[in-house]
Amino acid sequence: MKRNRRVFESKINCKSLSCAPINELGVVYLFGMLHDAFDFKIESIQAGFPDCIARRYIGSGRWEELRIEFEFKSRTFLQHKHNPDSVDIIVCWEHNWPECPEQIEIIELSSLMGKIEDIAKEVKEPKRLSAYNEFCRDKRLEGLTFPEIATLWKRHPYTKSEKNQKTIKNVLSDWQQFCRNKRLEGKTFSEIGKLWQMQRSKRNTHGD
Repeated sequence: MKRNRRVFESKINCKSLSCAPINELGVVYLFGMLHDAFDFKIESIQAGFPDCIARRYIGSGRWEELRIEFEFKSRTFLQHKHNPDSVDIIVCWEHNWPECPEQIEIIELSSLMGKIEDIAKEVKEPKRLSAYNEFCRDKRLEGLTFPEIATLWKRHPYTKSEKNQKTIKNVLSDWQQFCRNKRLEGKTFSEIGKLWQMQRSKRNTHGD
């Protein structure tokens, strides 16, 4: 009796997923692995519509809530009879819905893979600990509790400087800072990806 053998898509250059997705689950996995590259913070993923609730920084210490739906192909959104007014973003492998309402942002992973490869590497680069992170780590090793550490930190000379207050926050990668700035300008992820590649090409050309 002939055994059924699994069928795979073409190879992609991605460390944690060797072959391209063939269904929605593959899209969910790939997005979960790369969501930092899009500067998202995931709040929840669920079986019901919409699939995911996330947030994205919009400046001045504020975050916007985003309703995300995963589809292998964007047009499947219609087949599932979802309400376009109840979603902000569709994350898909292939965008085949040219009539998609303008208010819905599309993240087509297949068209971004060449860019995401570099972006994902950059996001995963070791980040410098903030002054608070280092202070907290050292005090924890001394056996202090978090309330005790918080009290000591308020008295620490470092917190008195307005300039140093900014560095207390986690350090963003160059890509994440670029992405935030362009998002505040109203650019889509496809536009941001192209601008990022142009900027990197210029740096390489000039040897920066």
